[in-house]
Amino acid sequence: MRYISLIYNNEKITKASKIDNILSINKLNWLIDAEIENAEIEIKNNTLIWHNGTWYFGYWHYGIWKDGIWKDGTFENGIFEKGTFDSGSFLSGINLTTK
Repeated sequence: MRYISLIYNNEKITKASKIDNILSINKLNWLIDAEIENAEIEIKNNTLIWHNGTWYFGYWHYGIWKDGIWKDGTFENGIFEKGTFDSGSFLSGINLTTK
């Protein structure tokens, strides 16, 4: 399952097609294109917040990574708070796991 849930405008959404539609409306197509599983995400103040799940591959453009498993891909812009960063490129942002 790609998504477990999306919190958006104080509503918890679990239907994948509705989540994809909201991501598209919010110009977060890069997340739709990524290979992910069991994502628990939120959109708050026009910012994507990744609470948990597995990121297999893709290009992260901007947001806050709270926790989860990062397998591979490119992280550019944002804050990586905690979790596992297995492989890939960390181009820019703040990586709190290395502090």
